[in-house]
Amino acid sequence: MKAGKILPQEYRGTMIRHRLRRAAGLVLCLFSLLTGPLDAAGAATESSHLAGLKKIHAEVKEMGPYPGDDFVRREFFVGEDDDDTNKDIQVVVLIQSFEMKDKMTIRVTQMARERAGSRISLAQETRDLVCLVAGEQVEIQSSGYEKDALDSLVSDILTAVRNKKRLLKLEKLNQSFRKWAPRLTELARAA
Repeated sequence: MKAGKILPQEYRGTMIRHRLRRAAGLVLCLFSLLTGPLDAAGAATESSHLAGLKKIHAEVKEMGPYPGDDFVRREFFVGEDDDDTNKDIQVVVLIQSFEMKDKMTIRVTQMARERAGSRISLAQETRDLVCLVAGEQVEIQSSGYEKDALDSLVSDILTAVRNKKRLLKLEKLNQSFRKWAPRLTELARAA
């Protein structure tokens, strides 16, 4: 037997082991690829409401407190109509700062019309969602909602917050225009 030459039977066994190792590696790689996105998707759906809560916190906190308050309290209405009186869900967001954390309480009240054609709505059901926000971390302390319902609820609340901010910016723009309109009219007449 010459040095460096492998007998056909030994070569065949080595070749089979080598192929089995490669196949096992390929199976493990495919398994990790298939299960990886499922875990990421599960984590993404679980944390999508947390990401939404973080955005709500940032948007509402940016609006700032009312003069004289040391907390932020804002009220929003969720619904399809542009007129708040026609919306069925009232949302109150309260943000209180404690040391390094903010406590955000979201109170959601389902409203129902007193009678058909009436502009008066009465509170039917109220649920709270309380969470702590510390930097980029959001932790839900208590919730009156199931995790499945939180995703759509948080999305609707975020939309209502952004719509209200947009309306408030337009109102500020109109106020500043009304403030400068007489002066602009004078300048136009003088020119």
